[in-house]
Amino acid sequence: MMSDSPNGHEQLPMPAPAEHQQSATASPSSEPEHVYTMRISRLTIDKLGIKLYDRVSAVLAELIANSYDADAEDVTVTLPWGAFLFDPKAPHLSAQYEITISDDGHGMTPAEINHHYLTVGADRRTRTGSDKSREKNRPVMGRKGIGKLAPFGICKTVEVISAGGDKTDNGYLTSHLILHLPDMLADTEKDYHPEIGELDGTWSKGHGTTIKLRDFSRKRVPSRDELNRQLAGRFGLERSDWRVCVKNASSLTEQFTLGTLKIDLMEGTRIDLAGRPVPFESSFLPVTGYVAYSEKAYKDTNMAGVRIYARGKFVAQTMDFGIATGFHGEFKLRSYIVGELHAEWLDEDEDLIRSDRQDIIWSSDLGEALSTWGQALMRELAKRSEEHARREKQRFFMEKSQLEKRLIETAPADPVYRDSVKEAAALLVRDADRDALKDPEHVERLSNLAMSLGPHRSLLQALREVADTTETTVDAVMDLFKKAHIAEMYSLGQVAAERLEVVAKLEALIADKTTLERPLQELIERAPWLLAPEWTPLGMNESLKRVRASFEAWYAKKYGKTISTTAIERKAKEPDFVLLHDSGILWIVEIKRLDYKLTDAEFLNAMRYLHSLRKFLDENPELGRQFPYRRLTFVVDSIDLLDEVSTSSLENDPNVTRKTWHEVLDSTKRAHKDFLERVESTAGGWTPVTPETAPSVVAPRRPSDNDADQPQLEP
Repeated sequence: MMSDSPNGHEQLPMPAPAEHQQSATASPSSEPEHVYTMRISRLTIDKLGIKLYDRVSAVLAELIANSYDADAEDVTVTLPWGAFLFDPKAPHLSAQYEITISDDGHGMTPAEINHHYLTVGADRRTRTGSDKSREKNRPVMGRKGIGKLAPFGICKTVEVISAGGDKTDNGYLTSHLILHLPDMLADTEKDYHPEIGELDGTWSKGHGTTIKLRDFSRKRVPSRDELNRQLAGRFGLERSDWRVCVKNASSLTEQFTLGTLKIDLMEGTRIDLAGRPVPFESSFLPVTGYVAYSEKAYKDTNMAGVRIYARGKFVAQTMDFGIATGFHGEFKLRSYIVGELHAEWLDEDEDLIRSDRQDIIWSSDLGEALSTWGQALMRELAKRSEEHARREKQRFFMEKSQLEKRLIETAPADPVYRDSVKEAAALLVRDADRDALKDPEHVERLSNLAMSLGPHRSLLQALREVADTTETTVDAVMDLFKKAHIAEMYSLGQVAAERLEVVAKLEALIADKTTLERPLQELIERAPWLLAPEWTPLGMNESLKRVRASFEAWYAKKYGKTISTTAIERKAKEPDFVLLHDSGILWIVEIKRLDYKLTDAEFLNAMRYLHSLRKFLDENPELGRQFPYRRLTFVVDSIDLLDEVSTSSLENDPNVTRKTWHEVLDSTKRAHKDFLERVESTAGGWTPVTPETAPSVVAPRRPSDNDADQPQLEP
């Protein structure tokens, strides 16, 4: 069936029998000769096909790259979106699934099939004598000759229909062969002869190749958006003579055209790489592309990190170029770094790309040069992005909180006080989550805390000014103490001490490999800021108890099963989950002991609780309006036992997250190290003051001539 491409060229999605005439030499009734021959060992198929390519998007990328190298202008991929290609419970339905990749490239003759397609592992560029495509002079992506084995990572049958060679009066000679994985693996000594298809030796009106995949293993096709991101991330090229259309086999009206990966970048963080070549020996190696911070941390691994391309095809992805830990801005860098780097020299004279094209050989001389260059770039980006992010976050907070307006209203004649409060606010929000600053209650608490912290620095400055005057009064100093909100400062000191104690306890529990779930549950429930360090004790209140009690009663009535949502109040019963709350968020936390591996049953059980909680709040709109955000977090060290469905759900649901215990400890220690340092710097080194311990106020004396010999102390 022929179709017209947008640029006016005929393309060949799939040669059909109606368009072919039997060749003069082919007899349908006679036994076909073994025209096609593959020489390959079982070990090669297993290691270079089945083991290297176990994702649908990776297989498609290899086949699309082959179409590009064949000078195709239009490629059509048809497959069922969001479906498992094989379901052991419904094998008859799975048998209906098929993936097709059709192009209008130059195609292959039977001789070319044997010499090129069925020859595995030979360097294409050495075999053909060129690293450019036949007609369009494109830098070819393929090199190692093993991409053709990629489909066997997800299926057992590969059908190839290709029309190519010189055009005759009859059209283009068609090759048709079918490869069966079980037959290929049956004998490691003999040559393998693929099955000859019914269109072999016939003629086609157009040139091109169609690859059809069938008999799948249990692999999942991503959803539309996932598939678009995954494929776009594997190609870094845009050409006017190159188009890939991906269609949904379940609904052919659903389709998208493959483009470049779109990532929202944080303003002011992009670094263009065209003017930053990689130093190597006495020369410089050219690169293009960019690195930057994304607007938000991406859970999708295809969008995170720096993607490295050679000849327009993905060859590696790095989060940091191997930079050591401990540099300024490290946490933000590893969470927000994005970019793409094009380096053609990675795939030219010296082959520096791993066989599966998933990474480069970093231990090579060129790989080490790229790593050293990239690490310096990461430090620069971390510094630049950290400063920009802080300024942007402070601006956003000041806009949301209207703190400037409040300060002018409360202290119109005290610019020192206003500046101190704004400085305290800047310190408090510098590492806060941007999304948390969209919550009005959270912003209000930060504003109040800043107004409590700020005056103490103002007090120190005012005391210095008073000490420079010739007169002072008790009333004046007591006014300063009143302004400083000493009670709030004392409370803050208690908070700092309590947090230090909790962090130390968490560290001890994690160090003890025999720790069970109960002490971890109790600690997290008493100190939820371990999971979200920007939370403060000001957010906890009695409404959580009411929600717990109501939800447990509703759940028992709805499902006929009692559950416990707390580890603190019911010592005798192990809780199904710990339910936390802060500023409009109801948060389910599923906690497992150290080194535990989460199972699918446990994952689904927690997801059911989240669904039930949402349903409960929807059925009780007064409560629901108080808690518009409902989230689920797993604190567990391993998810290796989860199947693909559970893993995909965990990776793609923005309200479901997972942390290991060491990640909880690391983020908590990092956040609270900064917190305590800021408390000290904001307070200027204070001690709690009570009416009983308040110092006597003595009017300063005038300096005498003998003071020159005395050591001068800073106030």
